[in-house]
Amino acid sequence: MVGRLKFGFTILAAVAVLAPATAQAQDGRYRILIPDFFPMQDAGKKFGEKTAEELRELVSTLPTHEAIEEDEIKDDLKRFKMKMDELDCIKTRQLASQMNAQLALCAEYVEQGDGRVMSGVVFHDIASGEMFAISDATFDKDDQEMAAQHIFGEFDRYVQQVRAQGICQEYYQSKQFDDALRNCNEALALNESSIGTRYLRGRIYYELEQYPQALEELDWVLSVNEFHDEALQLAGYVAALEGQDDKAREYYGRYLEINPGNAAIRMNIAYELAKAGDPQGAMQFIQVGLDVEPDNVDLLEQFGGFAFAAALEAVQESSMAATGNDAGGIPPEAVQLYRQAIDAYQKVFAVKGAETNVGHLRNIMVAYIQLDEPTEAIAIGDRVLQTHPQEDALWSMYADALQRSGRLDDAIVALDRVKEINPSHPSASLRQGSWLIEAGEIDRAAEVLAGVAQAGPEKAEQAARMLFGEAYNNGVQPKRWGHAISTIIRTKALPNLSPEMTHQLNFWHGYSILQATIPEQAPNTLESARATLPKFRQALRLLQDVGNYPSTVNVTIGDLISNVNTYIEIQDAIIKRGR
Repeated sequence: MVGRLKFGFTILAAVAVLAPATAQAQDGRYRILIPDFFPMQDAGKKFGEKTAEELRELVSTLPTHEAIEEDEIKDDLKRFKMKMDELDCIKTRQLASQMNAQLALCAEYVEQGDGRVMSGVVFHDIASGEMFAISDATFDKDDQEMAAQHIFGEFDRYVQQVRAQGICQEYYQSKQFDDALRNCNEALALNESSIGTRYLRGRIYYELEQYPQALEELDWVLSVNEFHDEALQLAGYVAALEGQDDKAREYYGRYLEINPGNAAIRMNIAYELAKAGDPQGAMQFIQVGLDVEPDNVDLLEQFGGFAFAAALEAVQESSMAATGNDAGGIPPEAVQLYRQAIDAYQKVFAVKGAETNVGHLRNIMVAYIQLDEPTEAIAIGDRVLQTHPQEDALWSMYADALQRSGRLDDAIVALDRVKEINPSHPSASLRQGSWLIEAGEIDRAAEVLAGVAQAGPEKAEQAARMLFGEAYNNGVQPKRWGHAISTIIRTKALPNLSPEMTHQLNFWHGYSILQATIPEQAPNTLESARATLPKFRQALRLLQDVGNYPSTVNVTIGDLISNVNTYIEIQDAIIKRGR
């Protein structure tokens, strides 16, 4: 998993406080369409007409809302050749949209003796589709004012809910998520069925990394509106972050059912899955698109990238030493993924040619090298370098393939080309030196690394450690003292060496000379003494210029120098006696 990853979901219009500001009345208040209440079962019209009139007057006293006047409603009805008593709920909402109203009231009633039973009284938010229901109530046929007061009283609760939701959104947008959550909770206490607020609370839980709570909210939203685009996308992403890959793919699959042929949406979803740590899930979504459009280059590019990422992930998670397969220890799953990446990228290259992304071409060679197929990597390198001759990244990978196939000199030439294109390339010369050392060509390696060391102390340190590593591993440790001495001498010839590195090299130089000379003095003859005395003296001079290095390898330098002095005294004595 990739930790906390954020990306920009678009908040639905349902999350907005109300409708867009451009649709508000000139004084900034929100417009509400309140038609005459709709009589059911042949109920009389008078109660509905009078109650609607009373309610319009009450609503218009609010500083935030105003009811559209009856005359304006009738004028618009004339435009559509309709009458007020034809306005059932569906037609009311359609008319509200035409009149730039943010809210519309649907209200029905039936007669029961002298009583009027109001039911189905609902305020509809035209922009979001959300509803705010008013409780059913029964009133006397002449209690229109009381009926209007009942609706108005509960409408005030809606206004409070909208206000709390708006404050919640403001805090959310300013990334004050704790304050946003508190206000969303207050809004839901007034109307727990608000889809916009429930979705927004889900987003807040996501930002707070409370993923189970986020999924719970999003599932509630989807239970009410199974086609809520943003909820499906966010739920898919959160599920992937939680490691619920199958569930994430289910959410995204449902989302794609809305736009099954939209390649751009499919690629966006796949990208989100890959970012959340599921590149193979991303591949599945792209593959469905490729089944429909097998030559879609955009889909092929993404598929190749996801397959390559999934292969790297499979290699990291697997113990290569335990698999023992034909791909040089790469797990079988990674082998298949690398081949899928190669196939996709090569199809892209066949179409785009010189326009192909350099990273895609490099990945083809990397995949072949990982599969231990350097010959195939070289073959693709020969092709891509014809279309991308100035790309140092491709020459660099091409050089790796050549070196792995045993073509060292060609590999060195390829890295020379890298340096021509990019003189400041960070590793080309070091790799040349490493490959030459590995091939046993120490003189050539030292020449290349001398050029590296010219760049300054830091590079000199890298070059020196590379050569000294060869001296120690293949000279000191196996007691091949001649090899150790000659390689250390070449290392000490590098420019810009630090005093610390010089002390280290002096120590092992002197130590190697000492160890190589001890067997030579064993005959204790005049000839052996004369031959070894200068070497012991050289070792002494070197061991006297080692700074504090011996202490880092747990060596008591005084004892070592004492031993060297003893050998020097013995050789002096033998020479004097011989004379």
